[in-house]
Amino acid sequence: MLMKKIGSLAALFVLVLVVQWTLAGCASLRGKEAEPASSETALRASFSGFEDVLIPSDISMDRKKSQVYSAGKVKVGLLTFKGRVEPGSLADFFQANLPRNGWKLMTNMKDRDQTLIFLRDDRVCMITIAEDLWNTVCEVRVGLVEKGAEPGKGTTTR
Repeated sequence: MLMKKIGSLAALFVLVLVVQWTLAGCASLRGKEAEPASSETALRASFSGFEDVLIPSDISMDRKKSQVYSAGKVKVGLLTFKGRVEPGSLADFFQANLPRNGWKLMTNMKDRDQTLIFLRDDRVCMITIAEDLWNTVCEVRVGLVEKGAEPGKGTTTR
């Protein structure tokens, strides 16, 4: 009878220790507030596929879901990236860095996903940021704008 009580107490003690360690581990995983993009972030980025669209190094290209073509002097197509980044910080990165390369933000739509649309000369860049189960997925599409089309009045891409 005494052995049963000691065994129960030992099991309870071990259970309490496991719960404490688990809670302590979860508490240590809490990160700090996201900091705005800095010049350090810009240093950890590169041009990938499109010569004037800066991509952060925290995301990796999914080559199976990416296609880039030459259209005269420029490249057009779709680049797909994945990584474990906050969708909001990724959107902030593009909003801060694309205008530095001559892109003008035309639209920022946010619902479950976030879509940014930029315009530069005769090209349009649409960036879609979404979350899947484990990663943030970022699709960067660059296409040509029909010559003579006025943004907001039937602009089409070809």
